[in-house]
Amino acid sequence: MPADAVRSRSRTPPRGGGSAESFDAETNLKKVQEEWDKAVPCLQEFVRIPNTTVRTDKEWETNGLLDKAAEHVVDWFRRQEIAGCTVELLKDPGFSPFVYIEVPGTANSPRAATTFLMYGHLDKQPHGEGWDADIAPTSGLIRDGKLYGRGAVDDGYHPFCYGIAIKALQRQGIAHPRMVILSECSEESGSMHLGHYVEKLAPRIGNPSVCFCCDAGGDDYDTLWVTTSLRGTLRANVQISTINQGQHSGVFGGALPDPFRVMRSLLSRIEDPATGRILLPELHTKIPVERQSQMKALADKYGFLPGVAAALVDGAKPQTADAFEMRVNSAWAPSMAVCGIDGLPSVAMASPVIHPSVRLMLVIRIPPLVDAEVAVKAVKAALEDNPPYGAKVEANVTGYNGWNAPDLKPNLKEACEQACRTYWSGNKIAQKSCGGGIPLMNMLSEMFPEASIMCTGALGPGGNMHGPNAFLHLDHCIKLTAGLAMIMGILEPDSSWPDDVPRPSTDLKAKKPKYCFRIPELMVGQCPCCM
Repeated sequence: MPADAVRSRSRTPPRGGGSAESFDAETNLKKVQEEWDKAVPCLQEFVRIPNTTVRTDKEWETNGLLDKAAEHVVDWFRRQEIAGCTVELLKDPGFSPFVYIEVPGTANSPRAATTFLMYGHLDKQPHGEGWDADIAPTSGLIRDGKLYGRGAVDDGYHPFCYGIAIKALQRQGIAHPRMVILSECSEESGSMHLGHYVEKLAPRIGNPSVCFCCDAGGDDYDTLWVTTSLRGTLRANVQISTINQGQHSGVFGGALPDPFRVMRSLLSRIEDPATGRILLPELHTKIPVERQSQMKALADKYGFLPGVAAALVDGAKPQTADAFEMRVNSAWAPSMAVCGIDGLPSVAMASPVIHPSVRLMLVIRIPPLVDAEVAVKAVKAALEDNPPYGAKVEANVTGYNGWNAPDLKPNLKEACEQACRTYWSGNKIAQKSCGGGIPLMNMLSEMFPEASIMCTGALGPGGNMHGPNAFLHLDHCIKLTAGLAMIMGILEPDSSWPDDVPRPSTDLKAKKPKYCFRIPELMVGQCPCCM
């Protein structure tokens, strides 16, 4: 990292905590770099563990791969000699492993009363196809400053990032807040086991002032990106049956209904096949004006979403040529994808037969403010009610809510801006609505309404977190770690309330969004769509 990129340069590290002006950012970056140089081989070994997630690995309870991934992280943390650090590996019957790490705040410091709750996950998406011949999903290959492999950027780097940040502060003698790290192993399966452990550990977690997640990213590697919203997700396993056994397509074609055609008919109840627009009103919402403004600013600066043009085959076009509409569609509008199919043979093994049934796995993304429970009922009804030809339809639909981020508290926002200017060449933080989902975020907002919740991450252009050739941009990851350390080291307490006096309880109410449909430049209620 160029020396002139580091903006804060005092040579006297604050022993009891300090301001941005007294924080030695250059020394902090050096300490972080040293620790990451030692940690990278351990992260490579994590990538080489071929664990996936509970939904796709039917033998996860017996093959020990998730346990091995969790134990690997636990072993690394225990070797770091972080003062006061306790590391626990929990494995309750019927649940995937869960890592709970706690580091007490610096004694006799005001920061000791502040808790940073840090989240990440250790399970991984299935490897999938399309990887380059020299980049295996479990290779851990480093090339051109990028660490390749499944689970590196999504988001196996998180325990190393969090641990190195706190260790760098301790090595400099800088006061830091209490730190709680939660590492789950079911996030890629919808965090089905997370609630069990969070509820169990809630008394020990306490009331965090800041909740931090690094499972997201941004449109470039030139700034600190903060995610302002996430879509919810519905998963639907749908089986369509029309006949008892396969039948000759010449003899019975035109007499017996093909289950695949019935499936296409049912899907058209949910999605317009010509445009991709979701037709169920329960899956749509109005868009807060501040989110529209953010998306328009990104569209004006960056154009299309990063990676869209590179992903298309020659001659193919995106769903829309308008950059703003593309960002709205991918973050605040519902969308559907067919992600798996059973019941049909491969093309090489196919014969002219009408098959008895087909089974699809659908993934439907829903906007942040849509109620997942309502959406689940609407999708299930669309698939099962009055099917063509009286076909037998079984739809198992589940889902979780999206998340619309509350505003960061002024002290945290200022600390983030200071860290961003320091390590990203004077740039301001960038805000982005993301089309993916992280089930924990909405849970945190409900559990800790007074906490600032910050979602960021090391993912950037080309990182391809669920696809082939996924990679972690190491230099960006180092900056993120140094930035996190700086945020913890300079964050001013929420108030000057004395540490030995109980704080009065507060009843924070969620801020009601200011809604506008499509024109954020106009006052809400004055635009044509609202009128």
